[in-house]
Amino acid sequence: MSPSELAAALERARRRTEDLLEPLSDEQLTQQFSPLQSPLVWDLAHIGHFEELWLLRQVGGRSAVSPEYDELYDAFAHARGDRARLPILPPQAARAYVRDVREAVLELLPDLSRENGDPLLSEGFVVGMVVQHELQHTETMAQTLALAGLARRPSVMVGVSGEVTVPSGPFTLGSTVPWAYDNERPAHDVELPQFRIDRTLVTNRDYAGFVDAGGYSDRSVWSVEGWEWRESEHAEGPLFWDPGAQPDAPVEHVSFHEAEAYARWMGKRLPTEVEWEKAAKTVPGELEHMTGAVWQWTSSAFGGYPGFRAFPYAEYSEAFFGDEYRVLRGGSWSTDPLVARPTFRNWDLPQRRQIFSGLRCAGDV
Repeated sequence: MSPSELAAALERARRRTEDLLEPLSDEQLTQQFSPLQSPLVWDLAHIGHFEELWLLRQVGGRSAVSPEYDELYDAFAHARGDRARLPILPPQAARAYVRDVREAVLELLPDLSRENGDPLLSEGFVVGMVVQHELQHTETMAQTLALAGLARRPSVMVGVSGEVTVPSGPFTLGSTVPWAYDNERPAHDVELPQFRIDRTLVTNRDYAGFVDAGGYSDRSVWSVEGWEWRESEHAEGPLFWDPGAQPDAPVEHVSFHEAEAYARWMGKRLPTEVEWEKAAKTVPGELEHMTGAVWQWTSSAFGGYPGFRAFPYAEYSEAFFGDEYRVLRGGSWSTDPLVARPTFRNWDLPQRRQIFSGLRCAGDV
């Protein structure tokens, strides 16, 4: 990719970040609204640190701006609930830091567009990684604003009903696009039997029926793990779901456990992530809101595809492989279209509800 194309991608992501944060006061940027989320100013400086680490230092050969940032803005070093107590940069300094990093990166872009055999530079991969990292953190910051009651949600309504039968047969799972993450690779053929999938998402009206019918007290529709979570002190009812939300809007802020229980209550199930991707690739015109509404829980645990190779660092994907995490597909109203591709694999803990998560049901034929 040309330097101008790489610069445009970087600047588009930065505009989304700035547009989100511009209306906020310094106090709001510094406040920790929830222990589930970082202070917004930590996310902002973390975005700059990631860009510095990969574009200025890893491929640009520059020295660290401030070596202490490596520990301070390491997402693995400090839990989100602890970050407000760290000596993080205040808003003005954080903005200056990310601005200085960006100016240096833009000067370096002609060198980053030369591939010279380095897989990080191939078709601008490392720049694409930095761009997507910022876009994903912008959504994380939108989640923080939602918890604080400051989110600006668009109006998304469900307009169809019914099911689609996806025929049996092979399809290609995964991606070959240059900026795809390691967990989307390698693309490979998968054979699936036919299955049914709902044309659209579960709505607030649908979910209210589950709640009103005593779904949170019906042990038969919950998994063992889900019921244990349901009975815990952290899950006394639909704490994140808003019963006053627009009835025809997709239900939002439900956990995997809740999504799974609802699907069972309906006599259905959650789709596997392979089923979800096949439906997205083979019958997209028959399905509503595959992107742009809410992330959709699947029944799949997060793991590598056959032949998976961690690149460029194991902590992006491989560190989360296993039964602990569940995969979400699609993309929410806050997800940038670059990220909300049919092959993108989001993942989270099954109890998480602060994310913009909903569900679409599936079934056997």
